[in-house]
Amino acid sequence: MADLAELAKGLPPTIPIFWRDSYRTTGESKILRVASDEKKHYYMVLDETIFYPKGGGQPSDKGIMAGAGFKLQVKKVMQSGSVIVHWGKLVEGTLGNVSFSKVNCEIDWDWRFLMMRRHSTAHLLDHCLANAMRRDVDASDSWLGNPCYVAYHGPLPSPEVLSQAEELENRMMSEGRTVGAEQVSMEGATRRFQNETRILQGLRRLEEVRLVTIEGCRPIACGGTHLRNMHEAKGVRID
Repeated sequence: MADLAELAKGLPPTIPIFWRDSYRTTGESKILRVASDEKKHYYMVLDETIFYPKGGGQPSDKGIMAGAGFKLQVKKVMQSGSVIVHWGKLVEGTLGNVSFSKVNCEIDWDWRFLMMRRHSTAHLLDHCLANAMRRDVDASDSWLGNPCYVAYHGPLPSPEVLSQAEELENRMMSEGRTVGAEQVSMEGATRRFQNETRILQGLRRLEEVRLVTIEGCRPIACGGTHLRNMHEAKGVRID
């Protein structure tokens, strides 16, 4: 595995298109840097990207990049500071001097949409579990890949509480609760949530924060991909 910090060194922040539009499946970007590894795979940094990097319990996107004389199967997307690095296998052609040339990108939509459904469902679970327990809950860990789970600090809730949370979440999904996202400065977010500092926990180093709000719930600081409407999640079962 290459040194991501070295790959990202001197490059401008990558523009995360997925922040503005989680439903965008294709796009054209400019290649800023390319490097190979010992497995004959390649790292690629773009000026902007539709590919979500692994983070916050959400696996990265997968897909295809195609440029002049090559096609790269993107297997993993990572982040170093504010620079996003793509890693994948060359499946067609050769990668020579392609820096500053254009590349066409396409994500694996089925995988992306599954992650969006799971991510939005996990955030809504926080609200529904807190409602059923009649107190705030504090998630300790989560993973949206397989197996998918959310873990919380504290004792295990009773089966009755879990059933209430599941019922409420499925009802909110069937009602079609909307999901919105906004980018605000950290200074502005700190003023806005001065009495709810846990919303911004762990984000003090950022200049800007992205807030995701499910209709009827408190905002959550999150950089992941989400649905526009909870109805798209179809339903949830708590095991």
